[in-house]
Amino acid sequence: MDILQSFLSLSDQSPPTFREIFRSAQELRSALGMKSYLLDHYLSLFFQMVSQIDFIVLQDEAQVAMGEMHHLFSDTNGKTSPKISAIMEQFPCQEASTKQNLCLTSTADFIFEQSLLDFLAEKNSLFSSVDTIELQQTENKIRECIGKEKMDAFQNILLRRFLPCSPLQFFAQTITSELVKRFLTRDLETDQEVFRLFLHRFHP
Repeated sequence: MDILQSFLSLSDQSPPTFREIFRSAQELRSALGMKSYLLDHYLSLFFQMVSQIDFIVLQDEAQVAMGEMHHLFSDTNGKTSPKISAIMEQFPCQEASTKQNLCLTSTADFIFEQSLLDFLAEKNSLFSSVDTIELQQTENKIRECIGKEKMDAFQNILLRRFLPCSPLQFFAQTITSELVKRFLTRDLETDQEVFRLFLHRFHP
């Protein structure tokens, strides 16, 4: 496998074009007849939802989440739990930042999973200017008129074109990148990257 090519490739090699989206929308409007206003309203809400996703804010949220985790493994943290203390004791390093980053590396799976859970719990803040309940109700009304299969197929091409990378996927990638930055930090004492130091101590 060419890892660079895989890194740069699109997961969906042939996403629908914008013209295809509008053609499909026109077909659904025709199928809805007098109730075509439902699809117009649905698309208006959907486009508003997509347009307000701020990926810079998502990146900031990921950095804040990592900062909070970093503070957990600080020697100056007065609220250190016995569990956190036990993790910190596994890495007796002179450099405090190296110890913190080794602790973060050893708990990377927990940090990743907890960050995603916290993100999902607060996801409504992403769409504060869109009435998501109204969006779902409109979607249900369209399904009643044209059937589940047609609506699901239309939603699939909408998502492939307008949200090929969901906010959750982007947030997950940002958390991953923040963790990798910790893996790459260098210990001043040994001049070794943290991931190398961790591998020396790693026990599967």
